[in-house]
Amino acid sequence: MAHTTARIGAVLALGAAARDAAAYEAAVDARLDAQVYQVTSPYGAPILSRRRYTETLGVRVVDIQGAHDPGRGELLAVMRLRLDADFGQDPAERNAQAEDRYVPGVSEMPLDLMMAYVEGRNYAGGHVGFRLGRQYVVDPLGFWSFDGALVRLDTDAFVAFEAYGGFEQRGGLPLLSTSRFEGDGVFRGDRRGLDGNYWPAYLSEKSLAPAYGFSVASSGLSFLDARLTYRKVIDQDTVLVSPYPDARGEFATTSESRTSSERVGAAVVATAKDLGSFRADGVYDLYFQKPTEYSATADVRAVKDLSFGAGAEYFLPTFDGDSIFNWFSHEGTTTFTGRARWSVTRRLAIGASGGVRRFGTDGLGTLTDTLASFDAAYRAPALELGLRGTDEEGSRGERRGADVFGRRTFQGGTWDTSVRLSLYQWADALRPDRDATSFTYVLGGGFSPYRKTRVAVEFEHSINELAPERFRALATLDFTVL
Repeated sequence: MAHTTARIGAVLALGAAARDAAAYEAAVDARLDAQVYQVTSPYGAPILSRRRYTETLGVRVVDIQGAHDPGRGELLAVMRLRLDADFGQDPAERNAQAEDRYVPGVSEMPLDLMMAYVEGRNYAGGHVGFRLGRQYVVDPLGFWSFDGALVRLDTDAFVAFEAYGGFEQRGGLPLLSTSRFEGDGVFRGDRRGLDGNYWPAYLSEKSLAPAYGFSVASSGLSFLDARLTYRKVIDQDTVLVSPYPDARGEFATTSESRTSSERVGAAVVATAKDLGSFRADGVYDLYFQKPTEYSATADVRAVKDLSFGAGAEYFLPTFDGDSIFNWFSHEGTTTFTGRARWSVTRRLAIGASGGVRRFGTDGLGTLTDTLASFDAAYRAPALELGLRGTDEEGSRGERRGADVFGRRTFQGGTWDTSVRLSLYQWADALRPDRDATSFTYVLGGGFSPYRKTRVAVEFEHSINELAPERFRALATLDFTVL
């Protein structure tokens, strides 16, 4: 599969180069990562051995409509593939008969079509744009991906409207897709070959999940960026109503269309040049009928090279409509923080932050943690140094430590070396046998023979009382063909 994607990239690159009679332009970029690492359970077994090969291939073609004209509509196409093979998996992890190691849905060489769409811009006098295909949406509701169409209308009144519809990108379907954009609290995929009473919590994914949404946003204002958005996703798969069989030994199922998620969110960012900025956002879950996220932050540049900030944030975890976790109570977390940053010189900057985090529970009431951090960074043309420290503690436990980082380049950036040292200690009041201190060092180096091309290697070694030795080796290749 990796050779296949490489051949596709070569063909596209040659096609992009041979454009004597075409007005369009193309760019091909790729990244290859090879990782070798092993994770040992604190109990000695199992041991997870990984030999991961990850390759991403991206293609971007612009001016498909012909010669570029600022007064006319323009057409472009974008595609990105990701192959995340793992040749270190134990075959038992994919064998349904090996009950002690089997992991439903795990694949040795999953191929993910991250995005593939055609986009139109500046149509109807610059007021209309569209996207058709697999695409990402980034809005107050978070990162999301779907297969379908999006239409955008920009008005002269500094307001833009968007509407979209299609199907949520989900794993388990033969669409070169991933499950990373699904709602939390569910475990879906291909159940072929599995009996109904085996891994009942692993839900069958056979049907598409229709989704639609719209948003209203500010447009063309340098001092204000605001957006109001709504989205709904519908489940259509046949799933178990209960993980337990009835008196006849049969499992009850449902196949009715039902809400997977339905939320509305808003965000606003106001900026005053040389003074500061203010940001606020919130999400209301219409399925659970309660707010699930909201925050507000303010940053002020009091004097030259010195800034202060403060913020408050609330987060309540929510789950897909099919998740069993909806039956259990859960509380939100509220965090208050303050921060300051000082640019001591053109190359040296230091910062610090502190705050409290409050978490509600049914049995213990409200628990409070204190938070503190410090960082410093020095940047010169060929040298970069960094220091970061963290301290978090409360009645449930504590975590504190620091890490230092250094990077040096040679021959104008052709060669680079890096090192990172990390020392952290944590304690769990509920499980004191899990208290530990961890030391990690990372050594790396890279070679950049051409612009936008880099070959790098990295070695990591971690030591602590729970998992005495952990190693990771990483090799990376980045390149772009224009």
